[in-house]
Amino acid sequence: MLPALIHIAKKEIRIALRERLIVFLGLIIVVLLGVALYAGYVSYKQQKETIAQTRSEKRQEWLHQGDKHPHIAAHYGTFAFKPKTVLSLFDFGLDAYTGTSVYLEAHYQHEFMFRPAQDHSSMIRFGELSAALVLQILLPLLIIFLAFASFTRERESGTLKLLISQGMSFHTLAWGKILAYSLMLSVILVFFLLSIGLLYGMGVTSEAIPDTAVRVLLLLLLYSIYLFLFIALAVWVSIHSSKSRNALLTLLTCWIFFTILMPKALANLSENIYTLPSMREFKAQIEADKRHGPEGTTPLSVQKANLEKEYLKKYKVDSVQQLPLNFEGVSMQAGEEFGNQVYDHHLGRLRKLFHQQNRMSSIASLFNPYLAVRHLSMALSGTDMYTSIHFEEKVENYRRELIRKMNKDMAENSEYGKFYGYKAGNDLWQQIDDFSYRTPMARELLGHYHLELISLLLWSVLLITLLTYANRKIKPLHG
Repeated sequence: MLPALIHIAKKEIRIALRERLIVFLGLIIVVLLGVALYAGYVSYKQQKETIAQTRSEKRQEWLHQGDKHPHIAAHYGTFAFKPKTVLSLFDFGLDAYTGTSVYLEAHYQHEFMFRPAQDHSSMIRFGELSAALVLQILLPLLIIFLAFASFTRERESGTLKLLISQGMSFHTLAWGKILAYSLMLSVILVFFLLSIGLLYGMGVTSEAIPDTAVRVLLLLLLYSIYLFLFIALAVWVSIHSSKSRNALLTLLTCWIFFTILMPKALANLSENIYTLPSMREFKAQIEADKRHGPEGTTPLSVQKANLEKEYLKKYKVDSVQQLPLNFEGVSMQAGEEFGNQVYDHHLGRLRKLFHQQNRMSSIASLFNPYLAVRHLSMALSGTDMYTSIHFEEKVENYRRELIRKMNKDMAENSEYGKFYGYKAGNDLWQQIDDFSYRTPMARELLGHYHLELISLLLWSVLLITLLTYANRKIKPLHG
């Protein structure tokens, strides 16, 4: 069987090489992949340098802000920057929408700034040219033109009946063709792997991703499976089609549905079902609850009054002036924690909507392998929703710890009622470590994408089963 497979594969490769259109399309895709990787590299390098420089400047501003009251320093604040992950040059994912920096200060959770999508038209929703887009959308199109006539050409020329009469099985014929197309397309994946290796040689690294090598290998495996699915689908459709044009029309319809129509329709549907509030509405709700307290909770004024009574009882004194610490610092920290609770409440509701939208897309990926690969590719590249949420949580924890230390120093070292009488200095500023970030490990991220992994497994089993069934049942129609 193996010699026959190799013979069929060689024959298919020779035929493909003789068809200049296929070779031309393949070269175009390789060029586009190279251009996309280079453009991603340029963008990555520029953003990384800009972020590193600005981060250093803001760190020095924090350390050299001079002597001032800790609470004034808490409002003076600083910035946190989202590091550009090395694999984001391959798959941009949500980076265009999530912003690159955020201002950190007391009482407020500011939104992320400098979203690249803000500088683009609405056409950015159709995707930017990235290496991932080339592999996810354009390469399947090449597979269609390469394999749509894999069996119909044999029927139309009369060679299929001849091959079957000589003892060649449909099983060997089909898998020989699949092997040929896989070998031809592996050249493009090897080009991708060599390009990533070249970028490593040029010093493109990122401390933000601790397991880059593992992610690259998983991306290679992911796209190998994805391309196999399209090859198997193209061969199966060709087996069941009486004419080449019918096979081509069927496959192009599938490609348009999988990569264009279904994703856009699903995005619109999820937005209509799980409608997100505007940024203005979101902030207005938070500010209203900060003033009056969320429904079912004790208002802040009452909480502060109870806290004062608790401290007076604890230290057995009659007034806050007699306390061995500045109660203003304690009160400000209580207000900060109350505001954090309000923010967490509304952010939790907002993220629930995000997760519900994402859940719809994950369920839909069971019927569309393109969606499964798109989600998994973003996850492995560190540009997906869960990585973004993980970063936001780390930033917010950093902000809260910064404010807590400022209020703690105020409570321990200043006097009640003498706000401007105390000034902290560089020793306190040094206690705030510079913000740094590392993404979750790949295995942790993939835990959020069970349905996508199941989708690829089910599609693989389904197409292999369909090919096996077709190999047993289909007979040459004419010739």
